Amino acid sequence: MQELVGRLTALDPEASETLKVVSYFDTLVAGGVGLESLLRGAAVLSGAVAGFAPSGAGQGRRVGPDGESLGGDQHAQADAAASAWPSRATSDGSLVWLERTGHAHANDAMVLERLALAVAITTARRSGTADAAVEVVVTAGAAASERAVAASRLRLDCASDVRVVAFHAAQPAPVAGPTAVVATARGLARVVLVEGTVEVPSGVRAGVGTPGTADRLPESFASALIALRLATDSEPVVDASQLGALLFVAEAADRHEHPHPDAAALAALDSRARSVLDALADAGSVRQAASALGMHHSSVQARLDALAETLGYDSRTPAGRTRYALARALAALQRPGLG
Repeated sequence: MQELVGRLTALDPEASETLKVVSYFDTLVAGGVGLESLLRGAAVLSGAVAGFAPSGAGQGRRVGPDGESLGGDQHAQADAAASAWPSRATSDGSLVWLERTGHAHANDAMVLERLALAVAITTARRSGTADAAVEVVVTAGAAASERAVAASRLRLDCASDVRVVAFHAAQPAPVAGPTAVVATARGLARVVLVEGTVEVPSGVRAGVGTPGTADRLPESFASALIALRLATDSEPVVDASQLGALLFVAEAADRHEHPHPDAAALAALDSRARSVLDALADAGSVRQAASALGMHHSSVQARLDALAETLGYDSRTPAGRTRYALARALAALQRPGLG
């Protein structure tokens, strides 16, 4: 499929985009994602709110193009059917739609066709399964009553210390617990629900969410994704509960479209300059940083003088160290995908 997309891009860009939509939904279905994730994929692809209303009893769903759940109500299907929004019925009589006003975009029809097909396959495949319950219990847009039923099905309704642990989707679950692959605005993630202590095998990248009762799992999921994006080769496992105020800053930064100027300034530096700043932040002193870098103390001092001029602050001062630590975390959150 990827080779075919590459060939069509040179011959017919619109045809290649259509195949990319097909390939995208095929990947989601093959990954075993749930309804919320399929809607998120459709919304991100189309740049419009994607909605779903079941044929019978049940809660509707709406997801915005930023990947955020918007909720739904019992009148959603009637509203969508009566409006000019493009929509498709699934094989079981449910309805999916894009809240597009004005002229339809080139791939709206294909997005809806593949979304309807993927929803039908996924609904049939996941009916009554544990992974469906996992996605519901971590989804902020699901009704509280639905999350309570899902938590009961997973036997987590009485848990007082449960959290989400997030991994890259291609990673088989390396810890025990109910698991599912969930589509996020930044790509697919594998989530595992863990009670009590979390022990991640050495070398595996993971984000550990904040602990709490089952009704707080959506918050744990959001914090686990931030922690995963902050993970590095030197610190592969990041626990959100250990981030302190940085978690609050990261959540606030995610709500802004443009990066903070301090993060943008770091992104503009070359790798050698970043390595000097990282060494200072990790070592704690210029002399120890020079030793770690294998450089002379005066050479590191001179580079830090120049970098203070470039950044607008001196990372050797207490305030500068704090500012750099925050800028480094925000720069990491700007990386595409889940890190």
